[in-house]
Amino acid sequence: MSKKKTRVNKKRSFKHWLITISLFLLSIGLLSYWGYQHYQELLAKVEPLKVCQPKKTSSKISKSESDTDYAKDILKMVEWNPHADQGKTKIGYVGIPSRHILLPIYVNPYSSSTLNLGAASIKGEKMGQATNFTLAAHNFNNHVTGFSALQLTENKNAPYLTSSGTHSVQALKNTKVYTIDKKYLYVYKVKVQNTVYKTKVSVMDSNNTINGQPTLTIISCLFPNINYRIITRATLLVKYPVLKAPKDLLKVFDMRINQTNAHVNWWNPGQEEGSNGAMGGFKN
Repeated sequence: MSKKKTRVNKKRSFKHWLITISLFLLSIGLLSYWGYQHYQELLAKVEPLKVCQPKKTSSKISKSESDTDYAKDILKMVEWNPHADQGKTKIGYVGIPSRHILLPIYVNPYSSSTLNLGAASIKGEKMGQATNFTLAAHNFNNHVTGFSALQLTENKNAPYLTSSGTHSVQALKNTKVYTIDKKYLYVYKVKVQNTVYKTKVSVMDSNNTINGQPTLTIISCLFPNINYRIITRATLLVKYPVLKAPKDLLKVFDMRINQTNAHVNWWNPGQEEGSNGAMGGFKN
């Protein structure tokens, strides 16, 4: 009888040991997976993604400031479309160096697959016109990816939304926003950030300008209350033909030296277009 009990106890002990080891290995696996998925975000918080910061912005261009051959390389990066076979239309890039933001711009903000590629614009809208040009991108609530860094405080509604209601925020006023398409490079300056409920789609209206000036409206979600949107509004300072633009500004869009921030592995895995990926089509 005692021998049978001993055998039973040994079997139970072995099963307990096996379960313990299995749970331990599973925990290690999950932690490793979590670490891999969030590696880019954690690294970027310690060492922010590189996006060149222009030294100056002037409406006058000297011959020494422009570089036609360099501009042609930048234009090739703008024209390069790694998602053309998926029916996606790429029109350019948007860069906000002070917030470590650099994203490709594709058409159709109503498509989740398009938003997963970077920023998205409304079909038919053009940059630099005397209208409201709208861009939308995800806020990944990590202060790194997409337009996440346009929310001042990670995972905190304030100062955009408090118990007293929604608020306009001036903290990013005068921040420079750079965009580029196949013809021009544009420099915008942020005027204000507003907070609106998600159903207020009038913010995207083409006639929703700031005092009739060419306007850029950037839309991203607020966290943690994702029923609200952060609306970053900017007006056009100056635009340059790409082939005659100052090299210092063109560097913002050099995918060989700047890192883009469109993807995270846990939501929209994919190859970045910047130096941390395909290098604007220049990667060998």
